[in-house]
Amino acid sequence: MKKNLLLTFLLAGGMLPSYAQDNTTSDQVSVMPRQKRLEHQVGVQMNELIRQVFNFNSGTQATPANPYLLTYTVTHRKTGVGLRLGGGYSQRSFADDDGVNARDGDMTNMNIRAGLEKSFQLSDKWTTGVGADFVFADDNNNTKNLLKSADTTTTIVNSRINSMGGGAMAWLRYSINRNILIGTEASFYYRMGRKEQTIEVTKRDFSTPSRPWVTNYTRLENDESEGAFSMPVVFYLIVRF
Repeated sequence: MKKNLLLTFLLAGGMLPSYAQDNTTSDQVSVMPRQKRLEHQVGVQMNELIRQVFNFNSGTQATPANPYLLTYTVTHRKTGVGLRLGGGYSQRSFADDDGVNARDGDMTNMNIRAGLEKSFQLSDKWTTGVGADFVFADDNNNTKNLLKSADTTTTIVNSRINSMGGGAMAWLRYSINRNILIGTEASFYYRMGRKEQTIEVTKRDFSTPSRPWVTNYTRLENDESEGAFSMPVVFYLIVRF
């Protein structure tokens, strides 16, 4: 009797660890995270950073042909189809006076794009993609020029160009690690827009004593169109999550 009881306890003790291990494995499998359906990528132009690191800042540097400083892409992992957005904004003001000619001005530029793309995995490190974008641009240029002479002429020029269009693009990216990539892109966009310009010239008129100041006002409106190809000269630092 004692031998039977001892044998029963030993068998029960051997089964408990095995049963506990099976439960642990089952629980671990049940709480494993599911793979995300969407992949997000945020990029910023790094050309200026490259110039500073390698000291390529001597002389006049050409402005990159790609005006989109920031980019964002959300992609369906299984199909590779994604939505892409891009934007850029710049502002510049100046003022100078040499005693004869005084100038001041303010210039702003805004660019926005949105489109669809399809990505392809070339290898573990390299990916590429093609897509189509809608683009919009708004340029404003306001300048004032004062010529200090006998008639003291003041010229004020205000220019604004709104344009929109679209086109095709392609990109290539290299994965440094799972979350950091470096990429470049090329595009061809065709834009149509309208340029509005006003010119106001004020000067002293000595021939009319009752009206010492005379102002001439001119307004110009022109339709413009442009097709431009952007080479892959701009590099993006991209974070993937």
